[in-house]
Amino acid sequence: MQKPFLTAVVLAATLGLAACDSEPQNKTDAAKESVSNAAQAVKEAAQDTKEAIEHKSEQLTEASQEATEEVKEKIAEEVEVVQEHAAEAQEQLDEILEESEQAKDEAKAKLDAAAETSKQTIDEIKQDAKDSIE
Repeated sequence: MQKPFLTAVVLAATLGLAACDSEPQNKTDAAKESVSNAAQAVKEAAQDTKEAIEHKSEQLTEASQEATEEVKEKIAEEVEVVQEHAAEAQEQLDEILEESEQAKDEAKAKLDAAAETSKQTIDEIKQDAKDSIE
């Protein structure tokens, strides 16, 4: 942006100096032409700047869209990993619950057997005690 503007200013100054060597009417015409040329150069510089800004804006938009797509893909991958881990954790929990239920059933069976054995032992002791007394 600065280079075209600077060029326009230098051109206007050069034309202005060239007009100083001419006749008064030529100086006026040269000055008008110099101003006109300078205005045209500024206009062209503004157009170049506008085009450069538009180009940069397009580049930034494309880069932003690409970055957004990459982020979306990474999020989708992470969601998938989390879901897989959640499924594995649920399977492990189900196994633990099943093993716990089996252990509970086994413990109950052992307690029932021990209670039955204790009852039989008590009955035998009672019988032995009766037999001893008689």
